[in-house]
Amino acid sequence: MRQLSKRDKRALTLLGAVGVVILLAFGVIYFYDVKSAVASELEDKEQLLSRYVQVLQEEGNYRFELSQLDRVLNGYRQRLLDAQDISLATIQLEEVVRTLAAENGIQVTRSNPLQEREVGEKYVKITLQINLRSNMPQLTGFLYALSAHSKFLLVENFFLNSLRSRDQVRIQPRMNVSGFIRLS
Repeated sequence: MRQLSKRDKRALTLLGAVGVVILLAFGVIYFYDVKSAVASELEDKEQLLSRYVQVLQEEGNYRFELSQLDRVLNGYRQRLLDAQDISLATIQLEEVVRTLAAENGIQVTRSNPLQEREVGEKYVKITLQINLRSNMPQLTGFLYALSAHSKFLLVENFFLNSLRSRDQVRIQPRMNVSGFIRLS
């Protein structure tokens, strides 16, 4: 076996040192990246844990707000028509309209149920087209009674025709009155 010259020994030592430095650099960079990733993940988990703690501390507030929202929702649901079926709701709406018209001295000349329409996932809008015969004070009272009714009633497509006969003005309003039901 041949002995290495000084020059070859230096070259091998230098190459070995460069190799060790490269291995150390890659090792340090790898561990630095891993440390940074772990630190970042740990920071994210700390923030998440802090949010969970905050939610748990404010649980009472959330329960109170949820109970208030439930009360409001129940109040709105009570303003829906009582019937669970579309045909029964149409009958209930017509009864309400005819009762309010009679209380205000208005004659219902025609009522026609229109096609129901879904509003959202669980609600249906029931519409009744009505023609009336009245004078202005009676109509005003009727519209006020509709707006003040315990059930939520909506007046749409309001048209007004007036007839003048012997010092008296008779009006013939036509409108759509709608109510809402919740499907079960």
